[in-house]
Amino acid sequence: MNWLRIALGIFIIAFGANTFAPMLLTYRLETGMSESTVTFLLAAYILGLVPALLIGGRLSDRVGRRALMRPALIISALSSLVILYGGYHSPTILGLGRFTSGIAVGFVMASGAAWLREISDAPVAVSAKRATLASTAGFAGGPLVAGLLAEFAPFPIALPWIFHSVSTIIVAFIVWTLPEVPVNGTITGGFFPATALSARFLWSVAAWAPWVFGCASTAFAILVSLSNQHFEHRVAFAGLVGALTMGIGMLVQPIVPRLGRGFVPPAVIGMGFAFLGMVFSFIIARTDQPLWVWPAVICLGSAYGIMMVSGLREVQTMAPVSELGGLIGIYYSMTYLGFFVPFVVSLFAPRYGYDTVFLIGMVVIVLSVVPVSYVIKKYEP
Repeated sequence: MNWLRIALGIFIIAFGANTFAPMLLTYRLETGMSESTVTFLLAAYILGLVPALLIGGRLSDRVGRRALMRPALIISALSSLVILYGGYHSPTILGLGRFTSGIAVGFVMASGAAWLREISDAPVAVSAKRATLASTAGFAGGPLVAGLLAEFAPFPIALPWIFHSVSTIIVAFIVWTLPEVPVNGTITGGFFPATALSARFLWSVAAWAPWVFGCASTAFAILVSLSNQHFEHRVAFAGLVGALTMGIGMLVQPIVPRLGRGFVPPAVIGMGFAFLGMVFSFIIARTDQPLWVWPAVICLGSAYGIMMVSGLREVQTMAPVSELGGLIGIYYSMTYLGFFVPFVVSLFAPRYGYDTVFLIGMVVIVLSVVPVSYVIKKYEP
């Protein structure tokens, strides 16, 4: 059951990363930060995450998976304390905390998924499912707990971060003594995996990867911003939306391996749910009816879950052993680019309208379906 301890490490770091989702509204209400500021802070951890993924994934191929997991847990616990301090004193310090949180997520996502793959005899699809279930459970639990604490407990800016920091220290003791899987420390070739430039990766994964977290962040940032004024407990509502989005993604992930032999590739099914999510989001923007949030959350959460697993499975199938960690790192970094979606929307929607932004999203999805479907089916075993 060593894989379960690895999964717990992935879970608690993801938990901390997405604790910020309901805190977007908390900071706006408690400190008066603007929407563009808090949505940028939501995405700020990508600035630490992407380099950490690109470096950490390949580095774990050389020095081992545990060598990345241990510092990730320490950094994650410390980042929550920095965010706590920044919430009271400075958005810049808060952004620094988000940046270091991204480093922790980057280190653990690439090394943790590869470690899970190597430490058990489970098939590729099962190990991919375990990795994504662990991260998604964390991404769901973080906003739920933070939303409840920030809404109903004292010290709303501090308590969610104290909770995560203490929990991470406890998990670190559980994970610390896990056995390392031997790796080839003299792997030849460049630091950047050559498979990342192949037509198969570019079209069957990279072409749609940002939609993974683009869908999720649309739900718990954009739709919450459009609808929260209709609810009495607005921060709890924000936490619930974040938890449901990621929770639905977690629930659909176990069925993704069954979709692999169908006429329509799983990634394209995920894109279909993303399209429906954009449709419901468009309706919310046009009608200001908050009840449409729930079908939108169902569709966007399903899109997240299906695309996350199918993309990781594609990567684990196509990657040579020597490039596994590096290619997983590149895949994850591309999915996390979707966290910039709320920030970009906050810049353009006030001028062009949220409905226009969602309409553009629908068009992009439709234009992507044909080439993505063709390449995935071409390389299907």
